[in-house]
Amino acid sequence: MKTLSIILTVLLPILLRSQTITVKQDSTGDFTTIQAAVDSAQNGDTVLVWPGIYVENVLIYEKSIILGSLTLTTGDVNYMYQTIIDGNNIGSCLTTKWFGDVVINGFTFRNGEGNNHGGGLFISGFNAIISNCYIHNNVSKKYAGGIYVYYSNVTLSNVTITHNQAYGRGGGILVLQGTVTFDSINRCNIYENYAAVGTDIYKFDTLSMEVYVDTFTVQNPDYYYVFPDVYTNESIHMHILHHQIEQTFDDLYVSPNGNNNNSGLTPDSALKNISYALLKMASDTVSPDTIHLANGTYSISSGEMFPLSLKSYITLKGASCDSTILDAEESNFHLNGIPSAKNYNIFNLTLQNGNGNNYFMPNPTGSFKLTFNFNVELNNLLFTNNTGDLVGCVKFARTNNCSLNNVEFLNNFGGKAVRSGAPLMDTLYINNCKFIRDDQGFYSGGGVVTMGTDPFSPISINTIITNTLFAKNLRGDYPGYSTVSILTVDGAKTYLVNCTLADNYSENEDGGNIGVVDDAATDIYNSILYNNVPAEIYMFNVASYETNYLSIYHSLVDGGEENIQITTGNNVLYYDTTNLDTDPLFYGGAEFPYNLSDESPCIDAGTLDLPQFILDHMPDTDLAGNPRIFNGKIDMGAYEWNPTVSTKEIPNAKQQILGLTAAPNPFTTQTIISAKWDNPAHINIEIYNNAGLLIKTLQSGSQPAGSCKIFWNGTDDTGNYLSAGVYVVVLRVEGKEVGSLKIVKE
Repeated sequence: MKTLSIILTVLLPILLRSQTITVKQDSTGDFTTIQAAVDSAQNGDTVLVWPGIYVENVLIYEKSIILGSLTLTTGDVNYMYQTIIDGNNIGSCLTTKWFGDVVINGFTFRNGEGNNHGGGLFISGFNAIISNCYIHNNVSKKYAGGIYVYYSNVTLSNVTITHNQAYGRGGGILVLQGTVTFDSINRCNIYENYAAVGTDIYKFDTLSMEVYVDTFTVQNPDYYYVFPDVYTNESIHMHILHHQIEQTFDDLYVSPNGNNNNSGLTPDSALKNISYALLKMASDTVSPDTIHLANGTYSISSGEMFPLSLKSYITLKGASCDSTILDAEESNFHLNGIPSAKNYNIFNLTLQNGNGNNYFMPNPTGSFKLTFNFNVELNNLLFTNNTGDLVGCVKFARTNNCSLNNVEFLNNFGGKAVRSGAPLMDTLYINNCKFIRDDQGFYSGGGVVTMGTDPFSPISINTIITNTLFAKNLRGDYPGYSTVSILTVDGAKTYLVNCTLADNYSENEDGGNIGVVDDAATDIYNSILYNNVPAEIYMFNVASYETNYLSIYHSLVDGGEENIQITTGNNVLYYDTTNLDTDPLFYGGAEFPYNLSDESPCIDAGTLDLPQFILDHMPDTDLAGNPRIFNGKIDMGAYEWNPTVSTKEIPNAKQQILGLTAAPNPFTTQTIISAKWDNPAHINIEIYNNAGLLIKTLQSGSQPAGSCKIFWNGTDDTGNYLSAGVYVVVLRVEGKEVGSLKIVKE
């Protein structure tokens, strides 16, 4: 009660010469609403509020007043739980604006929703003493779920700030160019708040801050919980007596049927929320850990806190891509890589119904934002039905060595599905991905945009795209915006290798499938560009001093060199004689319609004479799961024609033979390979590795019509045991391959 005595001592001279305005909901006071009382108050007045739930968004404008519950006059702190200002999810519970001095004592602030700042309280341009308050369950769509201190000096005493959320920065408190003094005697409590950056505290200025709390989220918080902005030299010193969550350096398990009171250390004791698991798990640089997600839907309705704030050295791994679902319910985006986070991975998830346009910041992103993140892998993901005006799905900003592997972008809307850019960083890998019916219009439209500064400088962005399909994407005609439907290379260096770009459409007659613009350089190898409207590629410079470079090798370009629109000067095009201009003769199957048919001119028409850094990152398989390189050769496009079979669909009709089976498959020590044929013939049964090399002949010779069963123990022709991996059994009749089967050795 020492702080209350100090406050009353300071304010007593003011109280003696001012009036007290009472607020009672039963109409026995001066007013029934707090706002009406505040509006009538003069400088130095006290607004005294009786217990009740006041559904209001209170504004104190250019006034110096005291606002208190009966805690102010009685010293009974229980009144703060009985005197509630409820923001009704339409605005901040309380806002001070411009200049003044205010004392706030003895309230609960809940259900505030700041469209920009301060879900609970927004203190702007004021000197404020806030004591004996409970601030919980408030949300800000930008900064500060609990309290936003903006160009103000605030003292906090016996204030509890918990379970607030900011979509952007500062779940509990955000301080911008202000000071917050924490009472070291009547300590505050700050715990289990959440934000994309700075789950409990975010501070942006050069002043140090001493934080005295009784209870904090964890005992030893790092910058995940308490974030001093990376652009300044400020410091935050924590003085913590107790903590709410015991951190762990072990794997954690989460399930929609779990409970946050569980340990989370086994599947049977799973936690309920991913956000809680992220608060609980410590970043372990020695032995990185994994948060395992059981199948099910994780949504805002089920208590999930989007965007999830990702931290270093932690893998987020779903049980299966199809059945482990993050559903933002069109309220927010899904994931945020906290600045400077590194060495984390995301596996086996569907991310759907994200909406970055509800986040009140520039450059809205529909699903996943990464800023200053390094060494990040996104594997086996599906992004679908997400919306972001600038970026439909994933934005890489100032990142380095990040990759997308086996990621599908389906039916998203807004800007590019993937956007990477800004100087000083390098390199993004996009492997075995699909962009289908994506981003129908606005801003850049269609699949990928890579942006940088000087494409020949070591600080420029390098984006390497391999084995990727872009199909049936639409770019609307929006004057003043980019006209590219699929890939924009803007002041950056990009490599397009073994990609298929087909049936994409820009409504702008000056548009194209690929845009090489404003000091960009693009090299295309082994790719198919077919039936894209209005043109396959265009080159454009805004400034006369800029130069674009485009080189195309061993690729099929519909319409040939004439279908490359060069719309300004200073564009350098190299179009190799190895390129084709013809129908690629796609197979047209249900699941792999852009696979090559037996007669395709693209078979074996690619080249392996590629830069070494591309070969080093060449995926082992194509989009259908077949070996990417077969018999030492490579095809054009994202699909390799060869005698292998995807686990999902047989891509070529001639491979559909029912007489070739293996059981068990997968196998550990041995499997039985069965084959049959209808007529007497010379029969070969062979096994190839994933690089297309023959490693084992199980049978070779003339045989009558019939069948066979052969045991294979996983050895090669020399008797050496092979490592775990994917192998291909091929059945040849009279030297002609008639069937194949993929088997897995564990």
